[in-house]
Amino acid sequence: MPTGRNNDGRGRRGIAEGNQAITNKMTHKRSGDKTERLIRQFYKHLKLKKGLSEETASAHAHEIEFFATHYLRDYEDKSLLDATGNDIMSYLGDWYIRKVLSSTKSDIRAILVAFKKFFKFLYEMQEIGKEQLDDLLEACANPQRYLRRFDSYFELDPESDTWESEFESWSMGYGEEIEEDYEQPYEVNAGINRAFSVKDLNASKTSVLNDFQTFLNYISENNYMKLTAANSFIVRKHVLALNEVMSSQEELKSTANQPDSRTSHLFYNLCRTLGLFAVSAENTLEVTPRLDSFKKLSQKEQFVVLFDAMWTETSWEKFLDPYSGGRPEWLQTRRGDMVRLFSQCEPGARYMFKDQLNQLGMEMGDTEDDVVDSFIMMAEFAMGVFAERIMPALKLFGLIEFGFAGGRDDYFVRHGLGIEWFSISEFGRKIFGALVHQEGQ
Repeated sequence: MPTGRNNDGRGRRGIAEGNQAITNKMTHKRSGDKTERLIRQFYKHLKLKKGLSEETASAHAHEIEFFATHYLRDYEDKSLLDATGNDIMSYLGDWYIRKVLSSTKSDIRAILVAFKKFFKFLYEMQEIGKEQLDDLLEACANPQRYLRRFDSYFELDPESDTWESEFESWSMGYGEEIEEDYEQPYEVNAGINRAFSVKDLNASKTSVLNDFQTFLNYISENNYMKLTAANSFIVRKHVLALNEVMSSQEELKSTANQPDSRTSHLFYNLCRTLGLFAVSAENTLEVTPRLDSFKKLSQKEQFVVLFDAMWTETSWEKFLDPYSGGRPEWLQTRRGDMVRLFSQCEPGARYMFKDQLNQLGMEMGDTEDDVVDSFIMMAEFAMGVFAERIMPALKLFGLIEFGFAGGRDDYFVRHGLGIEWFSISEFGRKIFGALVHQEGQ
């Protein structure tokens, strides 16, 4: 006699679902076995036929295994042999950025190299066809699309009231190319522009315009220069050559990389913000039509555009070594505190840096807990991105001077640790005053 469970069909459906689960498990096992076999063969191919080192061959094989296991199998329920170009775009343009805690932009090029080698290997093994290979290689052809995705994701502000809509917009756009409008005119910050005259600019000690023009001339003369694979930075020989032609040379070691040069690293990121050059799919630096637009601005307007790009438009995280840690984004949101401090200083007078920060912390705290929090915040200004990169930038713009305590180790000086005193220039007082006025509006 049939049971009630079988009468309504749920018993048979349960048996069918159980059988399907067993079938799926067996299918996954067979697919997994083949994936493992192909990855082992790929590793041997790289070592024995291509002559790659143990370390390099293992790294390439690991990238394929991670993609096949954690993304295709566990996330998409697909086999490695069924991978498409859309899978690669979704993996590197979305999933890898959000799901892998240790993911960094510097991973992208290494992953794409492994992908291209592996899928060409599969084609040679007759595991995939030419149409599938072309589709996969096309998705690997432009690393910049994935690097831009990293940048745009980490520029989202989880604390923003529009976080959900901004994230949704980011999430929906992983397959889209970002088109730059190189014809768009530059907006000159009116408040800063009104704060000083051409005479003030000429009387200031700023070297930023001359050095930036030197930087632009060098970049133009070396248009299409090859950039570093990891971060698309200017390679060492050009960093050292640029330092030689700057009016204020830095003490750089022969092993210096772009972030070791405060000036070149600053200018590189300002150029990226202002669209003066772009990084091509071939990882070369290419001057854009916006360079001509920038050169048509007056010197006063160029100064304002550069300062605004440094102070407001560029994420301060970019001025540090990649993935340095700390809280540069948070410090940037609190830059108004330093503006108020600087705007109250008498031009030319020397102020002890830590004393002024401590005083500012006390003024900001209403309760004992507030004072403690304010002191912690001020300590971060003394040791984080502000002291290490923004103070030197403000000096380059002719707004401040500062000095270190005697006998400081070169390492600490390079990282802005131990600034003893600072002073504000007449020019700086006008700029900081304009910034205070803008924040008060």
